[in-house]
Amino acid sequence: MKRTLSAGILLVALLALDAYGSGMLIPKDESIPPLAIKHQRVRIQIKNGAGDIHIEQVFQNSVDRDLEATYVFPLPEDASIGEFAMYINGKRMSGELVEKDKARRIYEDIVRRMRDPGLLEHMGGRLFRMRVYPVPRLGEQRIEISYSQALPYEAGLYKLVYPLKTAERASRTLDDFTVSAQIRSTVPIKNVYSPSHKVGISRKGEHEATIGFEEDKSVLDRDFVLYYGVSEKAFGLNLLTHAVKDEDGFFMMLLSPEVAPPKDQVIHRDIAFVIDTSGSMAGDKMRQAREALKYCVNRLNEGDRFNVIRFSTDVDALDGQLLAVNDENRKMGLAFVEKMTARGGTDIGSALLLALGAKRDAQRPYTIVFLTDGKPTIGETDPEQIVANVAKNLGARTRLFVFGVGEKVNIHLLDKLSGQHGGTSQYVKPDEDIEMEVSAFYDKISHPVLTEPKVVVEKLQVKHLHPQALPNLFSGGQLTLFGRYAGDGHVAIRLTGEVNGQAREFVYEADFPARNADNDFIPRLWATRRVGYLLDQIRLHGEEQELKDEVLRLSQEYGIMTPYTSYLVLEDDKAYETHGVARRERVWKSGFTASGRAAAPAPTRGAEPAASAPVPVFEADAGAAPEALSVQGVSGKAQVVGGRDEEVRDYFSRQDGADAIELSETIERYKQKEDASGRVAANVRHVGGKIFYLVNGVWVDRDYKKGMKETKVAYASEAYFKLLAEKPELKKYLALGEKVIVCVDAERAVVVEPAD
Repeated sequence: MKRTLSAGILLVALLALDAYGSGMLIPKDESIPPLAIKHQRVRIQIKNGAGDIHIEQVFQNSVDRDLEATYVFPLPEDASIGEFAMYINGKRMSGELVEKDKARRIYEDIVRRMRDPGLLEHMGGRLFRMRVYPVPRLGEQRIEISYSQALPYEAGLYKLVYPLKTAERASRTLDDFTVSAQIRSTVPIKNVYSPSHKVGISRKGEHEATIGFEEDKSVLDRDFVLYYGVSEKAFGLNLLTHAVKDEDGFFMMLLSPEVAPPKDQVIHRDIAFVIDTSGSMAGDKMRQAREALKYCVNRLNEGDRFNVIRFSTDVDALDGQLLAVNDENRKMGLAFVEKMTARGGTDIGSALLLALGAKRDAQRPYTIVFLTDGKPTIGETDPEQIVANVAKNLGARTRLFVFGVGEKVNIHLLDKLSGQHGGTSQYVKPDEDIEMEVSAFYDKISHPVLTEPKVVVEKLQVKHLHPQALPNLFSGGQLTLFGRYAGDGHVAIRLTGEVNGQAREFVYEADFPARNADNDFIPRLWATRRVGYLLDQIRLHGEEQELKDEVLRLSQEYGIMTPYTSYLVLEDDKAYETHGVARRERVWKSGFTASGRAAAPAPTRGAEPAASAPVPVFEADAGAAPEALSVQGVSGKAQVVGGRDEEVRDYFSRQDGADAIELSETIERYKQKEDASGRVAANVRHVGGKIFYLVNGVWVDRDYKKGMKETKVAYASEAYFKLLAEKPELKKYLALGEKVIVCVDAERAVVVEPAD
């Protein structure tokens, strides 16, 4: 019989639940779980598709005695160990490379011992293993390992996967998890993308890129995945797809121009800076706005034309026409900016109409950068009329970018001005720096290389594209386009646009398959962007039942948190009682009930990373359009439910203040979402093209129906592992937990139950 856990061992057990990942250090004493990872740092060097990966892990032993342990590390396919470094008393230690069959048996033992089905994801590959002794008492053990790998290459894209534990429980470093990757290529690097982590990307010319990710107390619940594309073309285009039989496919298209295009390929444009100088801008805001404007004027390109317009009670411009960029006019512009002072009211409508009335070349793109900290108080004060007047006078090839300063701006007005006219809105909060925000924005749009871009896929029906209207392309930027497609085949993709008034076309070839199990992150990213688009339509133009219904459907299927919520309920109070499910009061995620009372803090799970500024989620016992589910003979009704309609409408109708800005920014993040690392509803999972609902503690395949032929196996039994050996494609589904129902086909299902 195993001895009882001491207080010290219990501490290790608690730490380990939050801290083991890819490489694990497992004590020989089975009463002690894997040791906690203090930090994990990964350095990646990639040259022409060949990767060298170096990992440093530091493990924490919180037990008051030395330990004997085994270190195991799952190796990616086709990887070769270059170096293993662990030094004890100055002596370098070595380990063994375990091939697939033996590695699978080792992992079976680890899964049984740790009761963690998440580890199934690593079964079926090779394993590096080493005995480690002693792991010092109350101390740390540092381990370094290196391996090399030829990265798989397809359709112009290289793919790197660094394995991390994908677990039912949380895996979290005690300190940091850091990844740095440097890519070098003789063929120009175009697109760089990670679907798993929100990475920083720095480009050093056409042939080198640096990627970074760092997070303290990081959750290690997904592999680190990195794609990069190479192309000799001026615009690199790469395609990733995911398709399930008899359903429309999903695609993600990556599009990047050259990092340093020739000067004659940078588009000449007209640009107007329209700046609020009303009394509310006095003090530090006015100083920062002046410095931001000076930065932009100094960064104008030769061949551009510009104007500066300031507005308060009156409206004044640098000149009555757009001025060519030269030393004399630049000097005039800087002097005009320097003289700006804050006084008077806010005539937004007249300022925008003056900018739109400029005489300009219809073939040149026209950019308006508009900054304000208040609502219209002079001239036309009706926001809807201001929007209508702008639309009436807009003209072709005009894009409007908006900066709202502080919390007193009309969010609906500014978002309509930018959203309907090809631009974006950014909000500078009271504690943020206007100069830094505007300067960073201008750097991104300083070198346009393709205007009015359009993408056409021949011979296929393409729909539900996001973004629906493509933005202009800028040097150093990258556009990610998501959509659905019907049909399949090898087809041409045409990218069209304009460069200095001349039409340009670029043609690419790509495959849209009828079935493709890879890239199963794409559907949820597409759905998140679509939800963002739908929520924006509801927020700015009013709630339509059709839009609301689609938000609820997508929320249910993909676990996307929205103000309408997304979670499953049973059909009546008796069903809740039967299943032991607690009914919860409707609660704002911001910490207040709908009535305004302070709510008790919600319990947190280590497995769920905190959401970044989530929109409020209501939980109530209303809802419609139930979908029947049957779990082990117990029927229930699965419903997506939301808060009272008037409460949601009130939230959407707020036009100013911190809540309105938070909602606008959250929806914009949904519309721009490019990585699959965000929080999902706790009871919905999208795995390998399948959708699972958590019902009565069981992860149930959406396609499961009562009466299907069932194969029942006990978790971690011999039959369980035999089934995985025969059907390795089930690994990703059974990794959900100890209780899972997954459909094998239209008539059969596998039911995993806890062992007795």
